[in-house]
Amino acid sequence: MYSLGLNISTDSDPGSDIQKWREPSWYDRINMQELENLAGIGYEPRQIAMYFKIPLREFMWYFNLVGSPIRYSYERGQLLQKAKEGLNMQAAAEKGENATQAQRFDKMRRGLGYKNSIHSVFFDDIENV
Repeated sequence: MYSLGLNISTDSDPGSDIQKWREPSWYDRINMQELENLAGIGYEPRQIAMYFKIPLREFMWYFNLVGSPIRYSYERGQLLQKAKEGLNMQAAAEKGENATQAQRFDKMRRGLGYKNSIHSVFFDDIENV
């Protein structure tokens, strides 16, 4: 196993390479609500690491761990922003105020349906483990 000088723990089984989440020393610097907001407006993880003054390599390592609370907050922020935009488009489309909004909403809905179908085909069995 390679050592990156990171704060990790391994499973109690000596032959196991499973690495479990343990809070790094800089974890308290991250305001998760702020991280969600930054993700929602389109900042990339590397930019967020810079924003919180965290070494990029360490941040990305923890970001990419399975079950990472950092990644969860990042993805949640993206979801909340897309949901807000979608709900606003839906409301405008239902009122019939703006034909362009209705078309954008329909396009967004079809795009999400396509992405969800692809995700279900390729990754559904992985998430249910």
